[in-house]
Amino acid sequence: MQEPALVTLAEHPVFAQSTAILDRLYETYDFLLECVAPDILPVDSAGRRISRDTALEPTVRHELDGALRRIRDPRACTAEIASLADGPLLGGTLAAEEESAGVRQTVELPGHRVHLLTDPALPAEVHRAFEALFRRHLSAGPGADTLTGLTAERTATLRAAVELMLATAPDLCTGLLRHARYVIAVDGPDAFDSASTREIPGAAFVAVRCMRTPERLAEALVHEFVHLRLYDLQATRSIFAPAYDTATAPTVAPEWHRTSQVSRWPVDRALAAAHVYVHLCAWFGQRAHDSGNPDLGQSAETASFRATSLLDKVARHAEECLGPAGRDFLHWLTEVHRTRSGPPARVHERVTS
Repeated sequence: MQEPALVTLAEHPVFAQSTAILDRLYETYDFLLECVAPDILPVDSAGRRISRDTALEPTVRHELDGALRRIRDPRACTAEIASLADGPLLGGTLAAEEESAGVRQTVELPGHRVHLLTDPALPAEVHRAFEALFRRHLSAGPGADTLTGLTAERTATLRAAVELMLATAPDLCTGLLRHARYVIAVDGPDAFDSASTREIPGAAFVAVRCMRTPERLAEALVHEFVHLRLYDLQATRSIFAPAYDTATAPTVAPEWHRTSQVSRWPVDRALAAAHVYVHLCAWFGQRAHDSGNPDLGQSAETASFRATSLLDKVARHAEECLGPAGRDFLHWLTEVHRTRSGPPARVHERVTS
């Protein structure tokens, strides 16, 4: 039997259904180009100024999101779009370049395709731009980490991980996978376990050490794909208040990060983490039920505690930090989590990470 929360987390028409979120995202980009820069990118035969495939490419989305953030300054917004139109990024995608090089690999799903970045070192313009985004927004520094290719063995593990995801939570993971355009392997002495960023939307980065088993890789992918869905949601919904600034926002102190170098998190990071932990609580609960592994049950308890703690902390700042959609989003997450976990209780943290 599937965890009810896994179904609920896939069903919300605004905050969860991938088709609605991605359709609204694409329409937002196309409408932006029509309103702000109608003379820069002409309409095509379908009446569009940019194709869906191009608009959702991470390097292009990075530029379009930059223009959206400057929408209140038409001159700066138009300059961003003009720079995109004059540059090389509209001319190709990572997937197309890898197909031309004969190295493209994908995970095929009904109505969607997840690309596996096979050769990050290709000399194509889009590969260089993608590498630059990684260096600027995620890398720990020179020599610390590097993008690396997905070998046949890693690819097989990734396919098995996707199968596990779809067997464990078919409705939820079918939707989450649609928010992922690329999966990229990272290696190096200081490489993170997994990561994603709003600055490189649609891309999930996973360390090769987390690709040793389908179980560990599936957990990492669920974690990052949940983030990717929230990034897509943030682009078109009032999750945060108009004046919200992560640099000056109120901060909260997660109990499990008291000894960390970053012991306090701004509200946006706390909300994103709460969003993930609500999902991981249900994920681990289902995996514990399916496998009978008590360690997974413990992981579900830990995720539940962290979700409860962060939801409560974010709620204290909701009025000043969240927009109308953000407050509704927080309420939805909280209700889903409470329905699954019951009323808040004193839970002792047992796992440190």
